[in-house]
Amino acid sequence: MAEKLMKEHLYGDLLAPTPGYSTDFALGMTYCLSFEAMLTAYLAFGMLGEMDDNVILSQHLLLEAITKSSDKVVVFCNKGGIKVPPTVRKVYSLMERNIFEVFDRHNNKANFHPKLWLIREINNDDKKDILLKLIVTSRNLAYTDNIDCIACLTGKVGSTYANNEKHHRLKAFIERVIKESNINPDQKKSVLKLADDLGRVEKFDVETPFEDYDFYPYLFNHDFGLPQVKDYLVGTESIIVSPFIDKTMISRLTPGNRCKHTLITRKEYVDKTIFEKFYNKGGVYVTLDDLASRGMDLHAKMYHVWNGRNEQHLFLGSANATTSAFERNGEFLLKLKYKSGNTRSAQFLNDFYEKDNRDSKFMPLNEPLENASSIIKWDVAESAMKDLMCADDLKAQITHHRDGSFSIAVSSSLKSLSNEVLIAPLQKKELLQRWTGRALFSDLRLDELSEFFIILSTTPDGAHHEAVIKIATIGMPSTRDQGIYKGIIKTEKDFFRFLELMLTDTPLQYISGEILTKENSGKKATTDEIPPF
Repeated sequence: MAEKLMKEHLYGDLLAPTPGYSTDFALGMTYCLSFEAMLTAYLAFGMLGEMDDNVILSQHLLLEAITKSSDKVVVFCNKGGIKVPPTVRKVYSLMERNIFEVFDRHNNKANFHPKLWLIREINNDDKKDILLKLIVTSRNLAYTDNIDCIACLTGKVGSTYANNEKHHRLKAFIERVIKESNINPDQKKSVLKLADDLGRVEKFDVETPFEDYDFYPYLFNHDFGLPQVKDYLVGTESIIVSPFIDKTMISRLTPGNRCKHTLITRKEYVDKTIFEKFYNKGGVYVTLDDLASRGMDLHAKMYHVWNGRNEQHLFLGSANATTSAFERNGEFLLKLKYKSGNTRSAQFLNDFYEKDNRDSKFMPLNEPLENASSIIKWDVAESAMKDLMCADDLKAQITHHRDGSFSIAVSSSLKSLSNEVLIAPLQKKELLQRWTGRALFSDLRLDELSEFFIILSTTPDGAHHEAVIKIATIGMPSTRDQGIYKGIIKTEKDFFRFLELMLTDTPLQYISGEILTKENSGKKATTDEIPPF
């Protein structure tokens, strides 16, 4: 079961509509995101058909996907969680209407860390047949080969209020996230409507070997009526799967000397104290030494808890076994209850490590590392960036000049930071300048305007950090989006090609057909005809 839940997925596969249904609205939550992965979500929600390497080369296709999905997708991410793309595309600025940041205004060191999707799907032949699909995962909205976990529940939206108390916490969580975000009023209404649909779902379906579920949200010390951690994550047998750990939380999760506890984690965090908590009880398992060289590491967060034949549960989602996860951050766990029966701990563990299995990505740890430490500290560059991006009065003002150019002035009363921070518009990274309380960027074109900005900082010892942030911007021209469209649709041929894409029900097949036609005629598609993605 753990192997199935950890199966690797592309977000396009995850988010694609159920056969016979179309996506009506989707809400996503993630700690970090990449613009490239966000494009996959647009393609999944706004398109039909299968993607291949040739199809995603077309900027026209990406533009069409964003246009169709602009009103049906909202993604909440951690403040500072948007990754700086290796190559900046003009279409990234169009994502302003869909990406919104969340942070704790009372503690900017708290992280918004949940990973989930709630999606409304409508039957293509019967508009009254509505599904809600809930995806809970440990994977961010970014391309990665890390070992993650995932679960998907689907429920029917009825015509009357169902009053399932289990759904109240999820609804309350969504409503609270809205309050802690910079979402605009129009998208706020759409998200609240989606949250209201939870009240009309009698139950979500769960697959064997599970028979029931519940939701465990956490958000910046807000009270969602959850019990104490010791009352639901501690068992007579337990398996803790967590890449990040700390001594305090591990002690709370393993209080009984007679209980059998197993830890699956990253080796660098297992010090002597933590190691001795597990060594003679269930053991410690860590990722293979060469896994990182293959671009992989443990990223799943799972808690297998056994308290008898009728009390066996699996928790999965975003929360690491750390104090900050359960007492400071925003997190989300899905609780799945097993059907009554014998313990499944051995089967669960075998999905991670099985002796003599050459495909295993984990190994037993026989002794702790001498230099291991579970303490993770913010460096001075990270702290300075966080202080700037969370400043209450950080804002941007756009001015249109007589010569047709534009300028953007970014300002805040926060002038002095603990470390030097540089800032620039997303579309003009070459204009990076040192933050002193105000930054002015001039001679910008219409299609270079954006609410997204790049900030970066480097510690005295060379540790480099960078992120894309969204700044409240005054004076954005109403014609900005048209300016971006014109940058992509430059010729009459481009326009008719885009129009055909907008009108067809199967644009992916349309692009594939174009490519196939050119290949059959012996003519290779040029970069002008299929702009590089």
